[in-house]
Amino acid sequence: MFCFLSHFQSHKSETPPADYSSLVRYGLIDFHSHILPGIDDGSKDVATSLAMLNAMAEQGVGICIATPHFYGYRCGTEEFFARRNKAWEQLQKELPGGMPEIYLGAEVALYSELPDLTDEELDDLCVENTRILLLEMPFAQWTGYDVELVAQLSIQRGYTVVLAHLDRFLDLQKDDGALENLLQMPLYVQINARSLLTWGDRKKSLKLFREEKAHLLGSDCHDLKDRKPNLQEARKVLEKKLGGDILRQIDELGNDLLAQTIGRCVG
Repeated sequence: MFCFLSHFQSHKSETPPADYSSLVRYGLIDFHSHILPGIDDGSKDVATSLAMLNAMAEQGVGICIATPHFYGYRCGTEEFFARRNKAWEQLQKELPGGMPEIYLGAEVALYSELPDLTDEELDDLCVENTRILLLEMPFAQWTGYDVELVAQLSIQRGYTVVLAHLDRFLDLQKDDGALENLLQMPLYVQINARSLLTWGDRKKSLKLFREEKAHLLGSDCHDLKDRKPNLQEARKVLEKKLGGDILRQIDELGNDLLAQTIGRCVG
C-alpha cells in the first residue's frame, strides 16, 4: 500500500472568508444524529423520530444531518441506501412544519475495503450534495494502517472527512501516535454533546476545543432518554467555559462546510 503519511498537512483545509452578518440564519446544525426510524440502534419508529426532531427544534436546531450507521463489512451499499431511503420516506410523510431541515448522510465505520468503494458509492454515503464523510473509527487502539485508510479517503480521494465523536475513543488510545497523525491531517473532528455534559469526559472535550483539535458538535441522539437531543445544553457549557467565540467558530465552520458544496448558506 502506498504510504500517504509524508503528505500530511499540519493545518486544516482553508475555507474562504465570508461576511456572516449578511447570511440568513436557519438555526443550529446538528452534525450527527440517528433520527431515521427503524434503520439502526437509533429511533425505533416514526413517532420517536418526530419527538426527537421536536426537541431539536425547541433547542434552535435548524438543520439535522441524519447519519444512520453504515457497516460495510456487514452489508453492501445498495442494501444500505435502500433501507435509508425507506426510513426517510416513512418519516418524510409524517413531518409537520417547523421541524429542522433534514440532510441524509451516514456514520460510516472504517474498514479495510472502504477506500475501494466507487466515487458514486462514497458520494452517496456523504452528507447529501456534499463531500462531507462522517467517519467512525474502530473502538480499539488505532494503528498506522487505520491512519493510512483515512489518508486515502481524505488526501487521495479528496473527501472532507469528519471524525465522529472523537471523545468516545480517547481512553482507548494508550499509544497516541496514530491519533496525533490523524489530527495533523486535513480533516475535522466532531465531538458529542453528551461528553460536555458528563463530568468525567468534559475536561477532555473542552481541551480538544481549546486546542483547536475539535471543530464540530453533534448530539449523536438515538432516543429520548439516555441519548436524547442535547445540543443546546452542551453549547451552554462551551460558552460558559470557553466563551461565545467558540460557538461562533463552530457555527461558521458548519456553514462553510455545507455551503461550499451545496452552493447556499445555512446555519
